[in-house]
Amino acid sequence: MTRLVRSIKGRLSVKISLMAVLAMAVLLIVSLVVMLEYSRKKVKEETLARVDLTLDATMKNIDNILLSVEQMAGNVYYSMVPHLGDPKAIDYYRRKLIKSNPYVADCTILFSDSAYMEPKWSVKTDESDKDSLICFSIPIEDGAGKHIGAICVDVSMRQLSRIVAQAKPSANSFCVLIDSLGSFIVHPYSERLMQQSAFELSENIASPDMSEALEAMIAGQASYRSFELWGNDYYVFFKPFNRDSLRSRTTWHLGWSAGIVYPEDDIFGDYNDLLYYVLAIAIVGLLVMFLLSYVVIKSRLKPLLMLTTKAQHIAAGHFNEAIPDSKHIDEVGRLQDNFQIMQRSLATKIDELEKLKTTLYERCDELRVTYDKAKKADRMKTAFLHNMTNQMMAPAAAIEEDVNQLCEKSTQDAPVLIADIQKNGKAITELLKNLISMSDDDIRKEAGHD
Repeated sequence: MTRLVRSIKGRLSVKISLMAVLAMAVLLIVSLVVMLEYSRKKVKEETLARVDLTLDATMKNIDNILLSVEQMAGNVYYSMVPHLGDPKAIDYYRRKLIKSNPYVADCTILFSDSAYMEPKWSVKTDESDKDSLICFSIPIEDGAGKHIGAICVDVSMRQLSRIVAQAKPSANSFCVLIDSLGSFIVHPYSERLMQQSAFELSENIASPDMSEALEAMIAGQASYRSFELWGNDYYVFFKPFNRDSLRSRTTWHLGWSAGIVYPEDDIFGDYNDLLYYVLAIAIVGLLVMFLLSYVVIKSRLKPLLMLTTKAQHIAAGHFNEAIPDSKHIDEVGRLQDNFQIMQRSLATKIDELEKLKTTLYERCDELRVTYDKAKKADRMKTAFLHNMTNQMMAPAAAIEEDVNQLCEKSTQDAPVLIADIQKNGKAITELLKNLISMSDDDIRKEAGHD
């Protein structure tokens, strides 16, 4: 990992490519989040609209079945009223009602004190019955308006469920119809009809979300909820079951609620697949973009790599390292041109410095020779002075001796001594003149050299 990081840090083309891809990835992620969130919202809205239409159609279908049973029972009732005293006629009308309506499972005509004061639907909870039923009851009145019995028409919940199950918005969705107690009136699995209530099912699977949805359904709300069932995520869209209002039809509210249970995969399956496809395409696109950016940037940075190599050679002392002319007019091309000018100027300066160095070495050699000559002349001058001093010692000593004798002896020898003194004094004077003359010559020579 450290080696990879160092490799990335050491390559400008890789870093620029990564920065470009990172910037594009941020922009792409933001765009995808906005787009996918908007798409998810639209999918949910479309699903809600489709489910609402399906719910309305399903409830209309169920209500049509119930209405057909009600109308058939009403027609039989009005045909049977004139024959209430004829058992055979009553049995005939009972069998006619069963045969005339395919939704009717059975019909019972009772003559007794009936508790049915008006036509209504009810649910049979007879556990011994293999096929659970819903019952439509019409009270029978005599000529005086007294309730003397009832016509009870049974509709098979299983058959009703099969009919309703044929209309569903997706392959795995299903419709449910529950009563005010939470019992299933319509369910795709017939074993759950009146055998296990929705609340018992939610308790068995320990799903508080499902219990909340059931409570909302029983309360008559029109909404949707999400819950987990059988290891899968579901949405249930529900609304109260309302019957069409018709003349001569009772407006008694059944207290039922219809709902369509939608697996989340049916709603967002295509959306999730699209999300995976988009992510895969985005990742592949970013990789392709990185590779293309790397190739293009590396190609554009070749002059910089060449300049880096040339700079290393120049730093190693190869100042005449030739830099080729640039074929580009962009910043890199201008940098190469300026670097070429700098290299040529540096090479020229280095050549001048080498020439100056050679000149300085030559001057130093000349100065060394001159210095040696000066030292030799100085030694000769010292020897000459020493020789001249030695030569002046004898005349000076003679003068000193003559002066001493002149002081000691009589005046008759004075002229001879004075002559000797003058002679020796002239010799010393000549020597001093020669020294002064030689000193003047040396001063003139030094002034001529300057």
